[in-house]
Amino acid sequence: MNDSPGEILLALGRLEGKVDALISQQARHQRQLDILDSRIRRLEGSKALLVGICTALATAASYVVTLFK
Repeated sequence: MNDSPGEILLALGRLEGKVDALISQQARHQRQLDILDSRIRRLEGSKALLVGICTALATAASYVVTLFK
């Protein structure tokens, strides 16, 4: 192996740059995942609320119908 110290340092610098780029990309992806996770939680909460309201309305409607029979 005839690599000079300058070439080794250059290769290490390139490697460090690539590692830094990967770390920043991973952090960006994590932020996007956090945003998507909060959106999904809000949607699931809204869906659960809507299902609960519909269930309560259906139960009330069924009770009212049985009163008029």
